[in-house]
Amino acid sequence: MLQHSGVLHIALGCWMLLSFGPQVCKAYGSFPFFLIYVLGGISGNLISFLHTAEPTVGGTGPAFALIGAWLIYQVQNKDMLGKEASKSMIEKAIIATAISFVLSNFGPIDDWAHFGATLMGIAYGYLICPSPQVENIASSESGQKEGITFVKQYSDPCKSLIYFSVFILLFASLLMVIEPPLNSIAGAGDKFYIS
Repeated sequence: MLQHSGVLHIALGCWMLLSFGPQVCKAYGSFPFFLIYVLGGISGNLISFLHTAEPTVGGTGPAFALIGAWLIYQVQNKDMLGKEASKSMIEKAIIATAISFVLSNFGPIDDWAHFGATLMGIAYGYLICPSPQVENIASSESGQKEGITFVKQYSDPCKSLIYFSVFILLFASLLMVIEPPLNSIAGAGDKFYIS
């Protein structure tokens, strides 16, 4: 989950983290951000492992989970967010996906890890997505007339941890039910896929 293979892979991962990391951290809070990242790495690597038993290295899977969580935040809070910033971030998400797809055609990129992590980011982001509140405030004490105040709200850390635990239990159950082809790991040799 923390390994990379090649300069382009490191560059893509760094660019995605720098583009989406601060946005997701601002939207969800630092602890839920950490849980999204870890859960994205676990789910991406698990989906990759279920798809192919060959060894993989992957550091961009969790970054794709951040993109998935960010997309959900944008959809659920579209009325309160600036359209120009949203458009710019959507373009970055498309560019990251396109670069990943292009790199997968020229090297051993494991798109299943990216796909699994993105889906997990979407699912987990949906469950813990905060909804910023807009309140009309009338204050006769300050002499102001009615105004609008934007109240920032982060994801509930307890709720985030509970859903994180549920997903981890589901992953463990999945591994118990679906037995990956462990015997093919020994014969995988030196072939690595990059996620």
